Amino acid sequence: MASASRATSAPRADAHALELAARLGKALREARRASGLTQTQAARRAGISQPTWSLLESGRDARYTLATWDRAAHAVGTVLNAYLPEASAADQPRDAVHLRNQELVLRTAEQGGWSGVPEQALDSELARSRHGDVVLDRHRTPAAPGEWCLIEVVDWVADVGESVRDFDRRLGALDRYAVARMHDDESVPVTSGVWLVRATARNRQIVGEHSHFFRGRFPGSGRAWLEALTNPDSPMPAATALLWVDVSGTRMFPARLGSQD
Repeated sequence: MASASRATSAPRADAHALELAARLGKALREARRASGLTQTQAARRAGISQPTWSLLESGRDARYTLATWDRAAHAVGTVLNAYLPEASAADQPRDAVHLRNQELVLRTAEQGGWSGVPEQALDSELARSRHGDVVLDRHRTPAAPGEWCLIEVVDWVADVGESVRDFDRRLGALDRYAVARMHDDESVPVTSGVWLVRATARNRQIVGEHSHFFRGRFPGSGRAWLEALTNPDSPMPAATALLWVDVSGTRMFPARLGSQD
């Protein structure tokens, strides 16, 4: 029975190991590029060969030790974290940082009269619904249209083009979601959104180096957004904006992308 169990579980575990190696390889490549290092320079820092580094980034070999991965991670200014989701010794959920930032959004938006739902499904009719990290809504006055806001919490800036396109799709889904919840006597609701980016050194470097891109994509005023989130009398800006959240998840502040902030 034991040998049969091993035979059944081994291929599944091997496939999962290759999936993990691919994810780690992609993350390692992005971290190295963000640090401005070549593979040769990074490998030298880690004390491994350049061909080994190249194989790590390729993610095609799951046999490298944790020590090798951790040395590679330290070489590009980060660390390797591992966990077993079902283990009782895990002191925090794997998405603890994300949860903390969602909690900060919900707590902050209460001051501005918003109601909020985290991980809200926006397209329930789809086989794989789009979800909003935090969806906020409020009515400032009986005569004013409802305001709906999508807050996307970005812990790690990666594949920016696809992430921005997906944000557009989620905003479109939010618009449909809000209209579907109108009452007969209500005005058409207004919708907009914000990227809330964790202010790590890496994320700030990427945004700073591509400020024209982010300014064009997030032209709204971060200050106006913070005012709208915390003040019931301040209307929600129509233009999307980018806000920072400090690494401890305790404070949101505007990104300085242009004169609007």
